[in-house]
Amino acid sequence: MRQGGVIVDDRYVRLESAVEQLRASVDSLQQRIVALEAGRPGVGAPDTEASAAATTRPELTRPAAPRAKRDPYDPIVVLSLIGRLFLVLAGGFFLRAMTEAEVLAAPVGIALAFLYALVWLFLADRSGRLGQSSSTLFHALGAAMVAFPLLLEATTRFQVIGVAGSTLGLFLLTAAFLFVAVRRRLHAVAWITIVAALPTALVLLLKTSVAAPFTLYLIALGVATMWLAYAYGWTAIRWPVALAADLAVAGATLRAFMQGQPDAVRLVMLLQVILVGAYLGSIAVRTLLRDRNVTLFEVTQTVLALAIGFGGAIVLTRTTTALPVVMGLASIAFGAACYGLAFRFVGRHEGHERNVQFYAALALVLLLAGLVLELQGPWLGPVSAAFAVLAVAGWKRYGKLYLLLHGVAYVLAAGITSRAFGYGAWALFASPERWVVPTAAMEAAAVATALASWLAAQRPHPEGGVPAGAMRVVIVVALVWLATGCVTGFLAPLLARSADGSVDLGVLATVRTSVLAAATLLVAGLACRDRFREWAWLVYPLLVLVGLKMVAQDFKYSRPATLFIALAVYGIALIVAPRLRRARVRTNTPATWPHRTGGTHASRP
Repeated sequence: MRQGGVIVDDRYVRLESAVEQLRASVDSLQQRIVALEAGRPGVGAPDTEASAAATTRPELTRPAAPRAKRDPYDPIVVLSLIGRLFLVLAGGFFLRAMTEAEVLAAPVGIALAFLYALVWLFLADRSGRLGQSSSTLFHALGAAMVAFPLLLEATTRFQVIGVAGSTLGLFLLTAAFLFVAVRRRLHAVAWITIVAALPTALVLLLKTSVAAPFTLYLIALGVATMWLAYAYGWTAIRWPVALAADLAVAGATLRAFMQGQPDAVRLVMLLQVILVGAYLGSIAVRTLLRDRNVTLFEVTQTVLALAIGFGGAIVLTRTTTALPVVMGLASIAFGAACYGLAFRFVGRHEGHERNVQFYAALALVLLLAGLVLELQGPWLGPVSAAFAVLAVAGWKRYGKLYLLLHGVAYVLAAGITSRAFGYGAWALFASPERWVVPTAAMEAAAVATALASWLAAQRPHPEGGVPAGAMRVVIVVALVWLATGCVTGFLAPLLARSADGSVDLGVLATVRTSVLAAATLLVAGLACRDRFREWAWLVYPLLVLVGLKMVAQDFKYSRPATLFIALAVYGIALIVAPRLRRARVRTNTPATWPHRTGGTHASRP
């Protein structure tokens, strides 16, 4: 090769080119090393020659492979964690042995053991921060297996901590463990906390025989697990805690019932109020402020809390002469609040009809329980009757089916608590030697049932279909029962009382037949109107009842003169009542079935 007249060997040219490429590669590598040492994320792409040189030495630029993570399900890893758990337990038993041998004073040994458990809880929190779920689980398990049994022994065996201290320690330990579970979003740690805390609390309750503080702890833990379920979806942990709280209150109620001490009764009633108020308050906040529907757990726990709280309070009233004022007033207040929630808040949200039904049913139960707890004697029946009228009046105005159902419940409650149902059966079917007139409470129940029947019939086409009609029939049946009983109760002493003060059973049988026949005719007459159409369902059953009653009483006790009156009255009822009922059917046939008009079929309404 010639260059300026000089022949240059090709080997020297190739050598110089290779040296230049090598120098460029070294410069590029130096730049990269400086950039890495300076902490910069990277450098620009090398030139073509440097890239070509780098490809010849890939081991110089290839980054080191990251260290592989351990498989948490590897048997070696699992056995290592189990071994670490046993070492944790060994440390706890070492401290216990030192305390039992009196090498360490009991307070010092117990304090060191608690500190030892908290150290492992801290390690569990650190492992959760690093993403080591298996280590977190075993560290939390070891801490729980040391801390909670230690609290139990410190209270019952070593007696270093009293009831107040053990309750406070239980609160603090549970809060610390749940804090780690929530902070690291570890559902398993929450389960470890619940499984360790519940037996500890129940055993402390049984060993110390002091129910109030540990019951309050269980109620508080139950509410906390409810909100953990709301916030993080940990729905399963709330079930065992709620059951434990219910059992604790039920056990305290049973113990107070057996002891019969007024102070213990009042304390237990306070626990019952707290149980009901804590759970119902949480449910109300979630369903109203957070606009959620009630769940199966909330309905189940509400039923159990009401049964244990207010049912237990009703049982406890038998042990003391003092009225359970606190429980009764709380029940009435809760019931009124639930009615307000159903009307003013929940009913305004679409798609929340289940919440409306829940709060309405809750209001009914609470109000009835409060009336039973707060009122005694003759007042309970009239007040229940007044609520029956108010509920059916609400049905008349708003047309909500649950209001009619509540009216039926209050009517039945009024009849039962005033003993009007029992008196009606006695007045119509018994064979007494002496006669007793109905009381004012029974009369009030009968009048309120009549008003409820009239108000229930004021919606000609009510919502609810067959269920609404069935409930209106129940009110009418109660009305017939109470009204015929009270009317017979007033007429019998006037017509069937003998000179010696006894009752003439023959005349009494005729009076009863006449009252029942008149009631049948009145029911059939009102059934002709469309608004009272359900009353027609009772015509034939009443006629059958009067006939059976005549066979059982009139033919047995009546004389020919009184039997003549009874047969005549019953015969008139048999003739007139079915005709009135048929007239009601004929009157409503054109309105419910198609008919011909001008050669064409009219459409159904």
